[in-house]
Amino acid sequence: MTKNITNVVLNQQVNKDRCPVSLFEGIKSTTAKIYDLHWEKVCAELANPFISDTKDVPLFGPYSLSIAKRANNNVIEVSLLVFDIDDPQGRSAQEVINLVQDYDAIIHSTWSHTELEPRYRLIIRLLSPVPVKHFTNFRNGFLSLNPTLATIIDQACSDVSRAYYIFSHPIERSCCAEFVRNHGAPLDPTTCLIPSQANQTTSATMTPLAPSSVQVGGRNTALTSYVGSIINKGLSFSDTLTLALSWNQSLPQPLDVNEVTRTHSSIWKKHHLNNPAAQANTSAVVSTTSNFRLISAGSLLASPPQPRSWLIKGFLPSKIVAALIAAGGTGKSYLAMHIAVSVASGSSLFGELIPTKPAKVVFISGEDDETELKRRLHAVTQGMPTALRTAIDTNLHFIDLADAFELFTQKPTVGEVQITDVPVKLTEAIKQIAGETVDLIIIDPISRFRGGEENAASDTTRFVQSLQYLRDHLGATVLALHHVNKGAKANGTSQNNARGSSAFIDGVRLVYELNALSETETEKAYGKQIIMPRVLTLSCVKTNYGMPIDPLTLCKRTDGTLAQFGMQAGQHQDLSILQEIKLNPISKTQFKKAYGSVTGKFGLSEKALVRKLEDLEKQGHLITPTRGAMQLTPSGSSLVGP
Repeated sequence: MTKNITNVVLNQQVNKDRCPVSLFEGIKSTTAKIYDLHWEKVCAELANPFISDTKDVPLFGPYSLSIAKRANNNVIEVSLLVFDIDDPQGRSAQEVINLVQDYDAIIHSTWSHTELEPRYRLIIRLLSPVPVKHFTNFRNGFLSLNPTLATIIDQACSDVSRAYYIFSHPIERSCCAEFVRNHGAPLDPTTCLIPSQANQTTSATMTPLAPSSVQVGGRNTALTSYVGSIINKGLSFSDTLTLALSWNQSLPQPLDVNEVTRTHSSIWKKHHLNNPAAQANTSAVVSTTSNFRLISAGSLLASPPQPRSWLIKGFLPSKIVAALIAAGGTGKSYLAMHIAVSVASGSSLFGELIPTKPAKVVFISGEDDETELKRRLHAVTQGMPTALRTAIDTNLHFIDLADAFELFTQKPTVGEVQITDVPVKLTEAIKQIAGETVDLIIIDPISRFRGGEENAASDTTRFVQSLQYLRDHLGATVLALHHVNKGAKANGTSQNNARGSSAFIDGVRLVYELNALSETETEKAYGKQIIMPRVLTLSCVKTNYGMPIDPLTLCKRTDGTLAQFGMQAGQHQDLSILQEIKLNPISKTQFKKAYGSVTGKFGLSEKALVRKLEDLEKQGHLITPTRGAMQLTPSGSSLVGP
């Protein structure tokens, strides 16, 4: 680092142990209480976890504020360097903190931490607070000097005014909560600042491409060119990775760090293939096993598994990627709106399916704009009690992308389909408005957000991974709406009806199909009616979690909303049979012989007609003696009428 940066840029504090922090009562609280604490006091406070059934415990911001409200513009200086680690890639808490073993730091598990899905928060003490105008430069510089750590942190958690939940866990996960303190030296921020110009030891040909000249669509190409050039200068694997990460973080819109490390490793592998002698000369070799971890059966059997959690009991599990498929115009968007309102309010879905609690929902609309969303929301919530509407006001948010071009995946000119930065930006935007966790994300439809070839398995798998990013970083169930293929009607209800590659259905864990009955099918099931709404069936065609629900029969109202259909299939036949018995009382055998034919009056074979008579008897509408004519009971007579 230049002497100029060391002496001038940072304001060194006289009290090296000073640690200003801002405390918030909960995620919805924007007003802070500001304290000037000592580091040891911070460690002592964080070492005692909150035990809470919900994640919404007090939060701390590692900064001081000019105004006691959480906003980037109000931050004066940052006192601690904090990272969220949602995927430690097989590392334990001790192994993660060992990556910064030279520094005074603590690591603790977060509220969502489990043995199978470990999640941590790493907090590093600074020698002195960093003025807010230099924080991004300092943070990027630190990550460029610690590339392994850079590959496992949550890159979305970089906002300078971000607040973090204090150490907490639910009581049932007390046994796996972790807190580790590493006694080292405080991190000197001046050692991590990225200089404005390249060091004299770096030649002009090795200087990163000017960030202002790199467009969003050309970042991967520019990265590939830059990494290739510095490899050819003879730098080691670790040195080139450090420079690549530093260059990426200097971009106005950086690539995902995992994307940078994958690209860097891929170029090194190609370099080794083309230059066999080079591998022996490099100071680091590309690892092919760093992301793999063996899990012993003993660790899985050591404690009972957690019961499966549900958004809607028996219908929609928590924290999965699910799909709803249907032909265009069937009513899947309205069904998604009904699901959103049900989950947000905690009210039943069609009077039958019960949410476990009111929960947060974000509806991302790619086809219906704000005006149409408003129209549909009013239709679905019409007549709901005030208390439920209040819950909906609090828990349900919409993102209108109908006129936007925001692809989750995109295919570059050369190479495979890649995940864009859109999922990261969406995640950050949702967290800012709705909080750290969201229970349900609805995406309608996926065709508006995917790049590459719809029929290509690899392109489709990458898109499913982008949905899994939302699931993992928001702790949400993702419900993706998708269209069926042209042959769906002829094929009947089936998971094979989804349009495009079967990799989409393979990748999601739960699939519902919404179908509309044709006029012929409706007439066969419900008879000829003067006024008959459009009848729909909702069927579970794939589930990885237990038994599927029985199909629901719904009707589509004139305003587009859906409701459970009141008539039972075959009910018109019941009434016709009872009417005929009333007018022409004969024995069961005689009735079977007279009317038992698929081309006969009731359209039922002899066996089907006998079953129908037996059902009517069980329901108490009919008496069928062994000998003699059948007779209607009082309840049967009431159905038929005078």
